[in-house]
Amino acid sequence: MTLDRPIDSVDAGVRGPVAATAGRYIVAVLIGAIAAFAAFCTLYGTLYFSGYLPPPPLTNNVCADEKLVFLRKNPPEDPNFLVVGSSVAWRNIDSEVIARQLPDARPLNAGFCGMQQHQSAFIAEWMLNRWPAVRQVLLIVSPLDYTSCKGTGRVFDPTDARRFVFERYATWSFYLRYFDPVSLNRNIKRQAADREQARILKVDRSFTKYGDGPLDTNENRGLFYGVMPETDPACFAALRTMAIKLAHQGRSFMVVATPIHPGWGHQYDAHGAFRAGFSKAMETALQGTGAKFWNADDADIIKASAFTDAIHIRWSSAGKLTAEIVQRLGSTPAQ
Repeated sequence: MTLDRPIDSVDAGVRGPVAATAGRYIVAVLIGAIAAFAAFCTLYGTLYFSGYLPPPPLTNNVCADEKLVFLRKNPPEDPNFLVVGSSVAWRNIDSEVIARQLPDARPLNAGFCGMQQHQSAFIAEWMLNRWPAVRQVLLIVSPLDYTSCKGTGRVFDPTDARRFVFERYATWSFYLRYFDPVSLNRNIKRQAADREQARILKVDRSFTKYGDGPLDTNENRGLFYGVMPETDPACFAALRTMAIKLAHQGRSFMVVATPIHPGWGHQYDAHGAFRAGFSKAMETALQGTGAKFWNADDADIIKASAFTDAIHIRWSSAGKLTAEIVQRLGSTPAQ
């Protein structure tokens, strides 16, 4: 049998179409990638210029992500007094009072809205790794922070959060890294809802220089939350773990249960069993850790007119609550 042409000529004839096909594929992939990136830029550019762009979704919680944006734009100067917790820490504390009454204190309000206790512990640890000079930690809580503490409590990737807040990596890179059309749509809606709530309460959404979130308003949302869910024992275990860690680190730790609207008690806890049970669980969790606990709800220092809902108070009363807390600290933060 004879061949009409050499074998290498046959191979070359096969390789030619294959190489052409591969080349077209690579070009198509590149064109698709460029088109996708252009669409990405167009989408986010449109949202940005229209004012509807949520913050980079490091936590995928608009309110919490806005706090990370604040910290990025306003880097704290070596704080030594850390306020942590959920929205009651963010809203109900006036850090200016801390700075004024404790002249050596450099407070930072690291309260993030919507946090459960194990999540607040995660945030506190992340903050303390950044600012080892912190000697006093103040945790402000409500029963709503103790309803579900499943999982690790990891609110964000600590490395990404460090790069975003402190190392100031390009903002667009986080939008690209965390791109998800479903969560983007949800965050746009959540941001719109938060803005509408601010409009109803007639408050702006700014922070103080310390990171507080003032509810400077005469409006209110009623009791809003209704019956509070049962508490989760895992949350109290997370609190105890946090207290033990802080004690081993030589840091002072005080926990304050925020006041609750008197009307909420009359309507949903007439005999006080829920609130008494919560306070007892807090005391038990902290027993033997060296942490201080104050149930501000028992003190009856915040009147019904000072509340904007069942657990958040107006800025005009936040200073009073903060002053009462400072009086119970008993010591000035170390330098």
